[in-house]
Amino acid sequence: MKKIFAVLTALIMLFSFTACNNGGETKENETSTTTAADSVAEGMTDISSDMNNDEQSTEISEIVTDANGEEITSAETTLTDVPTESSNPADWTKEQIVAFYRNAAIKSKSVKSTQTMLMTEIVANDGNGFLGTLIEWVTPIFKAALKNNSTEFDGITGGYEKLVPSDVKSAKAYKSGDYTVVEMTMVEQTDGIHGVWSEGTVGHAISVVGDISVVQEELPQFYIDFDNADLKLHYTKPNLKVKINKDGVIEKGTWSYILNVEIENLYIEAKKLPIKVMVENGYGSVDYKVTVGGGF
Repeated sequence: MKKIFAVLTALIMLFSFTACNNGGETKENETSTTTAADSVAEGMTDISSDMNNDEQSTEISEIVTDANGEEITSAETTLTDVPTESSNPADWTKEQIVAFYRNAAIKSKSVKSTQTMLMTEIVANDGNGFLGTLIEWVTPIFKAALKNNSTEFDGITGGYEKLVPSDVKSAKAYKSGDYTVVEMTMVEQTDGIHGVWSEGTVGHAISVVGDISVVQEELPQFYIDFDNADLKLHYTKPNLKVKINKDGVIEKGTWSYILNVEIENLYIEAKKLPIKVMVENGYGSVDYKVTVGGGF
């Protein structure tokens, strides 16, 4: 999931870059703008490639702790017992469906998943002024960079070992030939700056961005005042649909949501250049999707 940091990094790079182009209307400045924007897009692609899913591919055999810091049994060694009164998945309760899916995710650590993103919107300062105009101009660059930069990783997305029925808004299961299909809609989630990639209703089922402040580590040439900014990440329309074979392994699946990012009063300053900017308001929207077996 760390790849989504590339989106936020790109936004911050773009906001910072605009500070040194206030009133730049000459042909020389237009050329400079084009070069810089291209560099931002290339840099975002490089960052995304380097940010392989090291967090998301964490072995599920790691020790898990509860809210009090106490060790609990790893999901790899203990599958959930799924008592069912009916062999027909259509008769299962939400608790049984969630347990069945969680077991399937545990058994599917050898499958290949593909992560993709599509930026649908990015606006700053209500679209007004030079900053608003520039962002509108470079939006196609960011859209293309995300669309052409998918990532493959092992196993199933999300902190599924912590998935519980209360994370799920609605769930259903049914037979399709020799397969069992599970569909779930998660309770929507909102995080601030210091989130955890595998926590929350959406984090458990799909995974989320995590701690935004680490963007500072990716951009050491900038000072970014996260502490005094208001940054919200809204995970909307979170859904998953998977096809599970008779061995309990996920053969096909799609996990998706829309990420809406809202930024207010984010101050950015370059450490070695005369660049200072206050992003009074900004927002962006990204369609996030993970697929197995080409999606389902």
